[in-house]
Amino acid sequence: MKPSAHSKKINILHTVLSLEMGGLEKVVADTVSGLDKTKYNVEVCCFDSLGHFAAILDDLGIVVTLLQRNQDHYDYFFPFRLKKLLHNKKTDILHMHSGTFFLGTQAALLAGIPRMVYTDHGRHYVEPKILLAMDRFCGYFVKKIVAVSHELERYLADVVKLPEGKLTTIINGVNTRQFAPLPKSTSLLAELNIPACHRIIGTVGRLAEVKDQVSMIRAFAQACEERTDITLLFIGDGPLLPLLQQTARNYNISERVVFAGKRCDVAQLMNLIDIFMLTSLSEGTSMSLLEAMATGAAPIVTDVGGNPSIVQQKVNGIVVKPGDIAAMTAAINALLENNAVRDSYSNNAIETVRSNYSLESMIGKYSEVYNELYGS
Repeated sequence: MKPSAHSKKINILHTVLSLEMGGLEKVVADTVSGLDKTKYNVEVCCFDSLGHFAAILDDLGIVVTLLQRNQDHYDYFFPFRLKKLLHNKKTDILHMHSGTFFLGTQAALLAGIPRMVYTDHGRHYVEPKILLAMDRFCGYFVKKIVAVSHELERYLADVVKLPEGKLTTIINGVNTRQFAPLPKSTSLLAELNIPACHRIIGTVGRLAEVKDQVSMIRAFAQACEERTDITLLFIGDGPLLPLLQQTARNYNISERVVFAGKRCDVAQLMNLIDIFMLTSLSEGTSMSLLEAMATGAAPIVTDVGGNPSIVQQKVNGIVVKPGDIAAMTAAINALLENNAVRDSYSNNAIETVRSNYSLESMIGKYSEVYNELYGS
């Protein structure tokens, strides 16, 4: 007998590598905290570490379990440990996120849990063949595969070769109550040693090769040849930090580039940013971009992933080719030199997010997926 969608709460377990600061992690935290608790029992399992959002979920009464995999080599026994957790939690639906697809699918198969959902938040710039093979294997067993942009959905179908009938797109959503336009904080400017008169070009995210922040610094350095009243602000940390710091030194602009590191006050920091840059070589639907637009930053983004679906050329921002330093510099200068254009992009960016990328819409679509699977 098929279970009724209303006979009991649906037990859902989300799996992630961690709940450290990041776009994927924030999407998971926002989703599990926003789901209707009268319909769903929702928990999260981390495979590597807990992190910032784990503490927030704990405060909300949402259970987060650290089931740590072996960090040195492939953990053959991990699926059996995860199987035990799935049984203990009486899991009805396993919702896996990027990085947990292969191990999660194995565990669900061992546990006899057929209702599996996978959300792909973005791909590697260069796809390892072994990863493609693992994803294709999992694609046979999972019930629903969610991409966070339409471009990513096409990539999953055409390149990764996942079953098209199982694919759907659910765009990431932003909490527009948390991310909203506010005056710049003078205390934050003072803390970061940024002059109040400066225009701030900023970015938020992991400092990594795929984000190509080196190109951002090079474009900013060229803009600095024309202006002395601008600062480049990096919010986030990652392996590329030493190279980015050295690149700033090489261009003699170190005093105008601020590395704020990992922060818990991202919403407040976003309101310092006049121009938000995302120079990625590969992207899904960037939460940082949507959050920056929600606070009123005028965006300059590369033409990859979901970026061109969000940013309409010369309507709510500027789109450039990846690695095109000259185009990035020209975009920066154009927005710095014309306040009216920048303000127009800013206002349109705010409206774009409020109209099309709400958190409520995203959570509602995931709820529809769960209800469909549970009733099947």
